Amino acid sequence: MYSTTQSVHNSTFKAQITETIENIINFLKNPHRPETFADMTPKEFLKLLLITFLAIVPLGLLLHLFDIEQFDHKIEAMLENHLWLIVFAGIFIAPLLEEPVYRLHQNLKYSSLAWSFGLSFLLLSEVWYPLIIFWGYLAYLFIQLNQGRQPSLKMVIWVSSILFGLVHMGNYTEFDYSNHFYLVPFLVGIQIVLGLILSYVRLTYGMKWAIIFHGVYNATLLIPLAIFYEP
Repeated sequence: MYSTTQSVHNSTFKAQITETIENIINFLKNPHRPETFADMTPKEFLKLLLITFLAIVPLGLLLHLFDIEQFDHKIEAMLENHLWLIVFAGIFIAPLLEEPVYRLHQNLKYSSLAWSFGLSFLLLSEVWYPLIIFWGYLAYLFIQLNQGRQPSLKMVIWVSSILFGLVHMGNYTEFDYSNHFYLVPFLVGIQIVLGLILSYVRLTYGMKWAIIFHGVYNATLLIPLAIFYEP
């Protein structure tokens, strides 16, 4: 009796996971802005987190195959001297900054565009080209709205997610684009996928949940890393 009940439960959970995956895919194919946000339940939150990790595992394996250890990563160097500060920044500061920059403006409101533009200056680093492109993209959205045209929400989601990924190239020190340009999509692929899922969360459940989800995602990566970290 127990095994039958457990089997039914597992089957139901798999069906729910499949349904959520289909919802995300349908959203990315034909996104829309709902009049009211859906309620985020703990179960739905966990399903989204599980789906996120299922989506990025293949990308992580690709990175291993490409031997990305050959590229110096800023985070690794910073962990040696500021371990828990990096953990704190990754869990709290990064989501509070990156979500308003890359997801807030997806509601296509002037005020949101202004906030995204202003806060983006805090992301300036030696890898400046993603932000230059981002500012041009925001200017395009502003001009479109100012002329009474509604920009494609699908374009907004995909472009903002790709730029969210590209800004993380700043994590790699002295990356030689001329010799390794073909690796860029793989190096930031995980962040692009995360950006797409965060866009789904932002436009389905609201900005608050996008920030929380981003923080929890980072926490699941950074806390184990800090606990088992060996210089």
